[in-house]
Formats: sequence, C-alpha cells, structure tokens
Amino acid sequence: MIKGDSEEYNLIVDQIKKLTIDRATLTCEVGLREGLGSKTIMDAIREHNPKLYKHIAIDPYGSLAYQHYDKPDNIINAGYDDEMMQRTVTELHKNYKEFNFFHMTDDYYFKTMGEGHQFCYESNLMIYGLYKVVHLDGPHTTPAVIDELVFFIPRMENQSIIIIDDYKLLSMGIVDMLLKTYNFNVAKEGDNRIIYKKEISCFKQLQVLSPS
Repeated sequence: MIKGDSEEYNLIVDQIKKLTIDRATLTCEVGLREGLGSKTIMDAIREHNPKLYKHIAIDPYGSLAYQHYDKPDNIINAGYDDEMMQRTVTELHKNYKEFNFFHMTDDYYFKTMGEGHQFCYESNLMIYGLYKVVHLDGPHTTPAVIDELVFFIPRMENQSIIIIDDYKLLSMGIVDMLLKTYNFNVAKEGDNRIIYKKEISCFKQLQVLSPS
C-alpha cells in the first residue's frame, strides 16, 4: 500500500493542474520513502495526458544515520528498510509505466545523470534533461537542499515547479534568495511544504534532444 505522512499533497496537485505539459515531460522526487509523493505527482501529470513521460524517484533506503534538519547533534537513523523499498517500488512499477527508481543517494544521481534521460519518440531515441516538477523530500538540512537546487535550477523547464518539504525547519532566507535569483517565486505555502514556480527562464534552455 502506498502511504504518506502529510495532508498537503493536494497543494502539489493544484499547482500541477496549472502547468502546461509539452511533448516530453520529466518529473522527479528526491526521497521516495513509502511512495505517496511520487504517486501524487504521476497521477496529476497523467491528467494532462503527456505523449512522453518519465518520473524519477531517488532514494538510498537502508538504515542510514544522517543529520536531521540544521542541528549537528541531531543524528537519526532513517530506518527505511529493504521491505519498505521492495513493497513501494514493486507497487509503483506495477501501476505506473512512467515510474523509474534510482536506488542511490541524491548526490550520486547528480554526478551520473546530469545529461538527462532517454525517451523514444517516433522511432527516434533522444535524451531529455529538463524537469517539469521536482519534489525535494530527502535530506532535510539547508546545505543539502542548496546542493539539490544547484543541480535542478538550471535543469528546470519554463513554467515548472519545485516543492520543498519541511521548509520551516530550514534556513529559508538563503533558499528563498537562491530561487528568486533565478525567477522562481512562491506559488503556494502550506504548513509543511512550499512550492516555487518558474515562469521565465534565465538560462538558455538546451534542447537536449538528440536523435540516434
């Protein structure tokens, strides 16, 4: 059974409904856990009936000890065991052909998947690397979120959204400044999640489409 620990997934759905979905669509969640965030994103994107769609979920799982929020002495054990991973990933693979699971840390994903993902369109193989929706629900420290944003910001489509989980426990001054520097503004603010939306690109968006 796909589960989640927040009542604010409706905020994500409402913002995805407002997006314009193009031919190729790429979404990502950092921190899959029990899958409700990814399920929510995929269900909402499906309402747009995209021609090409991949959803990326990144999670190392395992009993990892990590710093929780911006407290150096607050080290917790994640406790995301193999049973949780197998149950969640199996169910999502069964019901969503667009679901792609990367069993790794976010920083390793950034090192290896920066050029994008393969799509097949009209018998042509292409690489597409611009994201429409990104949900950051992995490491909950300000430096980790900054690292995630440094990777994703230049890889976001026009009219795209970034969702940050547990944002009130981060140093949001620097996070907000970074996002607004690159034309992301607050679209919706909840108790646990904040959603930023980009309308205009300040990067030359690469057409990362290369027929084989």
